[in-house]
Amino acid sequence: MIKNNKISIALCASVITVFAFSGRASAQEYKTPADTVKLNKEYAEVTHELAVLNSRLTEQQNKTESYQAKAEESEQDAASSAQGSKKKAARATNGKLGDAKKAAKQAKRANNEAIDARDAMNDQKENEKEINDLSKKIEKKKRKLAELDEQRAAIMLQADPATVN
Repeated sequence: MIKNNKISIALCASVITVFAFSGRASAQEYKTPADTVKLNKEYAEVTHELAVLNSRLTEQQNKTESYQAKAEESEQDAASSAQGSKKKAARATNGKLGDAKKAAKQAKRANNEAIDARDAMNDQKENEKEINDLSKKIEKKKRKLAELDEQRAAIMLQADPATVN
């Protein structure tokens, strides 16, 4: 029993020493058993925020495939429409008014499809940016949870160092 008690005291002292020399010791918000309620409340809030962020990330990741498909389809439509416009414009050079109107209409359609393709690419880029942003926020929340876990462990050691074996 005395040997276990000495090990517990040594372990407690080493944990305290690690916290004292790490940069986190000064940033620790919760230090006493009386702070446990506040710590648990913040832990629950951060856990909830993390769940919401993970849900939003999943939604964005699910949208990725449809954005990619839409971008590819729009790009193909724009290319084929531009090719059609080029053919109509070549025919319009014969001087017939009907051919010129058809060429103008086809050119306008090609322009609209090119705009749609650009918009689809922008949506895809925005989606990727949102995924990266959410991933960074999730990592930050995970680090906060780890920090709160460390604070909880320090409080538990302070409250009852004999429980650590």
